[in-house]
Amino acid sequence: MKMTGKDLTRLKFPALIFLAAATIAVVLVSLSSGYRERVERELRTQENGLREARNRYHRSGDEREIILRDLPVYQQLQQQGFIGAERRINWLEGLRVANAEAGLFGVDYQLRPQEPFPFVDKSNPISPRVLRSEMNVSMGLVHEDDLMRFLHALAAQQAGMFALTSCILERNGLSSAPAPRQANLTAQCKLSWVTVRSEEGKS
Repeated sequence: MKMTGKDLTRLKFPALIFLAAATIAVVLVSLSSGYRERVERELRTQENGLREARNRYHRSGDEREIILRDLPVYQQLQQQGFIGAERRINWLEGLRVANAEAGLFGVDYQLRPQEPFPFVDKSNPISPRVLRSEMNVSMGLVHEDDLMRFLHALAAQQAGMFALTSCILERNGLSSAPAPRQANLTAQCKLSWVTVRSEEGKS
């Protein structure tokens, strides 16, 4: 069947409609594909946010249990002067009371400025906050047991946490037999008063 020019003219309009419909279909498919990808990305983002929120919630519960469990110990260490600012007045009062309880003849002391505590592993994140204040103490003793009585009495005051770094005993005079109620020995000791700076005091 031979098509005339008139027939071609009649088919021109439906062909244009078909072409337009095909173009619109392609555009819609492309848009729907992009929209689907965007929706999927948003869904993944929301799922990740929900997962992270759920993890934070569970972690907060664990952290709360840890805080409630360890809070009494933390508060006790604060009261003892181990956590927080150094309490030099408490240390000096502890020396005075320990001297009296041990029955010594007085205690001389020299207290140095606070400095980093050298015996903490530097890889430990808390190490910059662990500090010490070195104290040199000198006291007269009737005999060696007086030194142990003094240190036990000082620890019992709970004026702070201290570590005995060194102690040297020297005999006073040449007599080998200790005389009663007399300083037969002199003790030269070094103490390190150790404190941990709290997060609030962190610079």
